[in-house]
Amino acid sequence: MSKLIVLSNRVSLPNPDKPAAGGLAVALQDALDETGGIWLGWNGEQINNDQQAEFGRINNKNVEYLTCPLTHQQYEQYYCGFANNTLWPAMHERADLIECNAEEYETYQQVNRLFAEKLKDIAQPDDVIWVHDYHFFSVARYCRELGMQNKIGFFLHIPFARLVIWRQIPMANRLIQDLCQYDVVGLQTEHDQNLCMQACTTLLQAQKIQQYLLSYQKRITTIKCYPIGVNPDHIQKVARQYADDSQSVFDFDALGKQQTIIGVDRIDYSKGLLERFNAYSDFLATYPEYHRQVTDLQIACPCRLDIVAYQELFKRLKEKVKTINAQFAQDDWLPIECSHDVVAHEALMGIYRKSSICWISSIRDGMNLVAKEYIAAQDPANPGVLILSKYTGAAEQMPEAIIVDPEDPKAMVQALKLALDMPQEERIRRYQKLIAGLKAFDINDWRNAFLVDLRQNNELQNFKRPGRDTANPVYQLL
Repeated sequence: MSKLIVLSNRVSLPNPDKPAAGGLAVALQDALDETGGIWLGWNGEQINNDQQAEFGRINNKNVEYLTCPLTHQQYEQYYCGFANNTLWPAMHERADLIECNAEEYETYQQVNRLFAEKLKDIAQPDDVIWVHDYHFFSVARYCRELGMQNKIGFFLHIPFARLVIWRQIPMANRLIQDLCQYDVVGLQTEHDQNLCMQACTTLLQAQKIQQYLLSYQKRITTIKCYPIGVNPDHIQKVARQYADDSQSVFDFDALGKQQTIIGVDRIDYSKGLLERFNAYSDFLATYPEYHRQVTDLQIACPCRLDIVAYQELFKRLKEKVKTINAQFAQDDWLPIECSHDVVAHEALMGIYRKSSICWISSIRDGMNLVAKEYIAAQDPANPGVLILSKYTGAAEQMPEAIIVDPEDPKAMVQALKLALDMPQEERIRRYQKLIAGLKAFDINDWRNAFLVDLRQNNELQNFKRPGRDTANPVYQLL
C-alpha cells in the first residue's frame, strides 16, 4: 500500500516536554498524524566532519521518524551558508544580504543528495514523496538520477523570488532546472505561483501549457498555489482549555483591564519587528492617553545566531525594547513585555485567546500562520482584532483583518488606534467572516489538495504533442 514520505530540514520529534519549533512543524505533524507515513530530516545535532551520519529511527503512533545529524561543515555551509545566506534573503527580497559562495552551494547539493539517497533506500515504487521548503530545491534531481520514478512534490513555505533577484544568483538556472524535476511545485499565493512560472519560462525557456502546467525536458510539472491552513476546531478547543493557564509566560491577571497586543515572531529581518516597535513608540508619543491602558506582549525567539545578520538584529531589537520602556514606563507599567523563550503551541493558543490584538508586521512572508491561529483561538462572543501586513500571504485570504503597510509608520499608528477603539459588534462581524474563511480551507484541505494533484500527475505525463505550433500548443490526453 502506498505511503506518504515527508522530507523537511528539521523534524519535530514526538516529545511532550518540548514545544514544536514553529508553524511548519505543527502543520506537517497535523498532516502526518492524519495519514501516517514517514518523516525524514535533520535532527538538529552536529557531528565532526570525519564522522559518518547515521539515521536514527523513532516510531510514534502511525508515524515513523527518520533523522540524522549534519557535520559541522554541512551545518555551516548548507544550512547557515547557502540556505540562509543565499536563498532565504533572496526569497525575502533582501538583495543586500545575499551571499553566493560556490563551496557553500556544493555542500548544499551534497546534503540534497544525502537525503535523496535515503529516500531511495526507504521508498517503495508507489510511495508518494512530499519535500518541503528552500533547503531542498535539488532533491528531486538526485532522486531521478538514482532511477526513482515516484511522485515527488515540493512545497515552498516562504515567498518565491522575483526574476530580478534570481538573476543575481549565479546558480539560479541550475536551481530552477532542479525544481522542474518535481511533479508538483506548490506555492503559498497566486503571486508566488506566477513568479515561479515566470522564472521557469524565462530562465529555462520552459513551455507553459496551461495555467498550472509547465513542460520542460519531457517532464510536465504542476506549478500551483496551495495556501496552507490551520485546524480551527482543534485550535478553538485547545485555546479554551489553556486560556486560564497559570503557567503562561505573561501574567494577564496583573495586567488587569489593560488591552493587550500579542506578537509572535522569530527574530528575523523579514518579520518587521523594528518597524512595529517604532510604530508603537510613535503611537505612545502621539496618544499619551493610552499609557497604562495597553501593553505590547512580544514573544521573539532568537534564531540562526550563527549568522552575523541575525546576531546584529537580535542586539538591535533588545536595545529598541529597552529604549521604549525607558522612555514611556510609569510606576509598575512597562509598555512592552518581551520574552525570548519558545512557548509550547498549546499555551500559545491560550495567550492568543486572551490578547485583545494580534499585530503582524512582516515585510515579506510566505503565509504567516500566526494570523490564522490567532483568529481560530478567539472567543466568538468577544473576539480580538487582527492587524495584518499586506506583505503576508495571509492578507490575500483575510481581507477582514486591518490590512496595513508596515513600511508606512503613520498607517501603522492609525491601524493600532483603530484596533484599540473597535467596538465589539464590529469585532464580531470581522471575526465571523475570518473564521468562516479558515474553515472553508483548513490544514486538511491544504494537504489533500496538494496530494490529490501529486497523485494525479501521472496522467499529465501521458500528454502528447500533436503539432509543432509552439505559439499555441495543443495538448491531449492519450
